[in-house]
Amino acid sequence: MPAFHIQRSQTIDADTRDVYDAVRNYSTWTRWSPWLQVDPDAEVTVSDPSNELGATYHWKGELVGEGSMTHRGLQAPQSRSANSSVQADLAFIKPFKSQSKVEFEIHPVMTDGLPGSKITWHMRGKLPWFLFWMRSMMETFVGMDYERGLRMFKQFVETGEVLSELEIKGVVNEPDRMIIGQRGGCTMDDIGCHMTETLERVKPHYNADDERVHEWASLYHTTSDLRKRWFDYTAGYLADAGTPVPEGCVADTVPAGKFLLVRHVGDYAHLGNAWSGGIQYIRYKKLKMAKAIGCEVYRNDPETTETKDLITDVYIALK
Repeated sequence: MPAFHIQRSQTIDADTRDVYDAVRNYSTWTRWSPWLQVDPDAEVTVSDPSNELGATYHWKGELVGEGSMTHRGLQAPQSRSANSSVQADLAFIKPFKSQSKVEFEIHPVMTDGLPGSKITWHMRGKLPWFLFWMRSMMETFVGMDYERGLRMFKQFVETGEVLSELEIKGVVNEPDRMIIGQRGGCTMDDIGCHMTETLERVKPHYNADDERVHEWASLYHTTSDLRKRWFDYTAGYLADAGTPVPEGCVADTVPAGKFLLVRHVGDYAHLGNAWSGGIQYIRYKKLKMAKAIGCEVYRNDPETTETKDLITDVYIALK
């Protein structure tokens, strides 16, 4: 059977003891799990105690399937700035049975000149023989799930909350929409700062008094490549057909069609939750994605809106 090893890391502004205590406590997992948001009705059962050797975490839901995790090894830090680790057995029951080994390694590091931690999330296992062709794709997408989960875990440890909520609005039909802005490309790791810079260059051309001009938005092009972690996009503002295109800007069209609409409320850093959750929903409902990717529409202004209240509508193109 084809073996795989997935790992992703994140730095956290907290000492290793606090990080260790949070990750070994299964009762915290519903706050930062990268999979549960799209399936809020999933049943989650956590043992009591939830943070000791042999503790268990079981989930069952329509979209997330069924499985469990069991602590098999806990190495506590000997001081507030020492190495530690958590090992667990992962068992999937649905949609297919498989078993893997999970480990969190926690090491002290300096973050912005201050003591902090680096946590690395590992999963090792073997795919069933009939799914050998999925290994590369699984490593890509599960790796992205781990990145989303670690971003939420970081925010949870540092602030005590996770600013990310999802609502599946359903399938909608949309007319042609024009985005006036600038085209850009960047790696997945740089998408936040890169797109912010692009939008800042477009801002001088935005006329809020023009009734033909609407919300800020981003269109992702089919030349994006998730496996290479590359995004090709146009970022700017929605506008009616015929709206003049300022010098230095381009006009791109979001073609008319069917879309799955997913609303995200909270930190832009967690927008990947909306995309991943939407794709998870599409698979469960046996819908089919179109070749076109889709777009994001930012419903309020981050300069005048608290981060927890930011609303972004994600439109995923369907056939």
